[in-house]
Amino acid sequence: MVTTLAPFAIFIGVAATIILAFFSFWSTVNQRATARVRGLADQLDRADIRTKPQDIVLTVASVAALVWILLVLGLHPAPLLAILLIPAIFGVAFLVFTFYVRLKVRQRLEAFVSQLEVALHLMAGGIRVGLSMRQALASVVDELPNPASYEFRRVIGQTTIGVSMLDAIDDLARRMPNNETLMVARVFRVQSQTGGDLARILDQLAETIKGRRQVYRKIGTLTAEGKMSAWVLMAIPIGLGLFIVSTQATMGHALLFTPIGHITMLVVAGLETGAYFWLASLLRIKV
Repeated sequence: MVTTLAPFAIFIGVAATIILAFFSFWSTVNQRATARVRGLADQLDRADIRTKPQDIVLTVASVAALVWILLVLGLHPAPLLAILLIPAIFGVAFLVFTFYVRLKVRQRLEAFVSQLEVALHLMAGGIRVGLSMRQALASVVDELPNPASYEFRRVIGQTTIGVSMLDAIDDLARRMPNNETLMVARVFRVQSQTGGDLARILDQLAETIKGRRQVYRKIGTLTAEGKMSAWVLMAIPIGLGLFIVSTQATMGHALLFTPIGHITMLVVAGLETGAYFWLASLLRIKV
């Protein structure tokens, strides 16, 4: 009787241990997952991607699963390598999506900063002719295209529901995180405490932002040669691999249809990814 019940007792004990461990770590896991989802939601908002984070994660995971199935059916890798491909493909899929979102965020931030100089001059002109700050922002919304129009419309919308103008500008600086927007938020905050000619201050701030953008363009010109060299260095292994596959049938078959070839491609992909981030860090100049 005891021998018969022993497996059930072991199973119940292991299951109870797993359940207790799950509930012990659930709070920490839930907090971290919630923080990740909120961070992803903020990034999607900055990139102007109107899709829920849950839908994005599901879509990327589905695409990664489809790619894994196609690779397994096409290359017929060894079982162990097929299992190792699962985290690799999912990691690459989410890395590609993260890169895409960051690219969209950077493009939108650059577009916003390029419009910020004109927006400040419009606000300064409106204040000089007697408009209130909210009315001056409305003129910016009417005159400028997105993303400036959309972001300043959100500022006006926040003031409509009772948020102070300073807090709304601070929230703008949080949504569009760059030094120029942070300067605008601090200028409004300091001017509200010390006073002064706001129109003249905004014009001076617009000229400062114009000067900073000129410095950015000069940096881009000086680092253009290095960026092109980096892309050429990264393209050489890929071009060499394609050349071998297309001209050397034996080596191409070994590269595409043997475990050693699959491992080699994974190593090359990892080295290429590491090289990209290393070269990007070398060419990144903070102002």
